[in-house]
Amino acid sequence: MMNLFKIYRPVWQFLLVFFGTYGVFSGLYFYYLDYWSVHGQEVDPITNIVGQQVQWTLQFLGFNGRVTPWAATEDLVISIMNQPVARLVEGCNAVSVMILFVAFVIGIPQKISRSLWFILFGCIALYGINILRIVLISIGIYARPSWTAILHDLVFPGIIYGTVLLLWIIWIWQYKSKVNSDE
Repeated sequence: MMNLFKIYRPVWQFLLVFFGTYGVFSGLYFYYLDYWSVHGQEVDPITNIVGQQVQWTLQFLGFNGRVTPWAATEDLVISIMNQPVARLVEGCNAVSVMILFVAFVIGIPQKISRSLWFILFGCIALYGINILRIVLISIGIYARPSWTAILHDLVFPGIIYGTVLLLWIIWIWQYKSKVNSDE
């Protein structure tokens, strides 16, 4: 049994660091959400910022888009041409996806500076992709309401999780290149 532990030590180490990091950051994020909820804030500041940037992007693209609080809920409503098309909830701000991304990067050891730069780059990329994803789903639902389920349940999760997967592949590729050059 101990021999199996030694053989698979890198796998166990990755899993321990990944789940530990994910647990700590998720706990901090839930504390953040609770803090704003307890202080009477219906929508947390990050989701508010995402809503403002979605509204700005819709208007930049020529749509009469508005993102406003949804009465007595923790949600925002996205409207195009004064027609409500989607709800923007806390889960749409991509923070939980960024936490998953960061935990993976930290789980595969590289130089601290390289890891921090990749985490910064990846989180900025995920944030930007997420804004575009929300804008595109809102426009798609406005243009084709019958496509709502396909867009929301398949296409747009595929975009954000596909981006995470692509970033993970790049990170593993860099790690493999580093390991190969060290040999």
